[in-house]
Amino acid sequence: MAAISTTLLGGARRMPAMAEREAMRFTDALRHLNADELRRVAASLGSDALTDEVDWWRATIAIDKVLRHTRCTRQAAHAARDAAHAVQEAAERAGIALPDTDVTRVARAAADMARGLIAGTPARPVVRLLAEHWAPVFATV
Repeated sequence: MAAISTTLLGGARRMPAMAEREAMRFTDALRHLNADELRRVAASLGSDALTDEVDWWRATIAIDKVLRHTRCTRQAAHAARDAAHAVQEAAERAGIALPDTDVTRVARAAADMARGLIAGTPARPVVRLLAEHWAPVFATV
């Protein structure tokens, strides 16, 4: 079970430990992507078959709402930055010259996914929507 958010000194909230661990595992997995995996995720993101742009925006709006409600926007921003950097590092290790449109697309999607993971259980349905694009690479996210 996910830990319940608790109020800390100063009224700030702490994200559930499970959400933080999931985001860290996701980011760690991103660091190990190879060029083929990056291209497969980019192709999935570019496809209209799974989700369209409106669905993606609705998901990110829902995640934003949960993050504001739980006061975890700062933690989510850090997780998003870490995920995007992990994708860029993986691309560089794979020999992909940056900037690259596919890498940018994957990095942005990874940032959204990381933010959703930090949002925790309340955002789980929309995170599943975002996770569909990572299926070519990760068995479970």
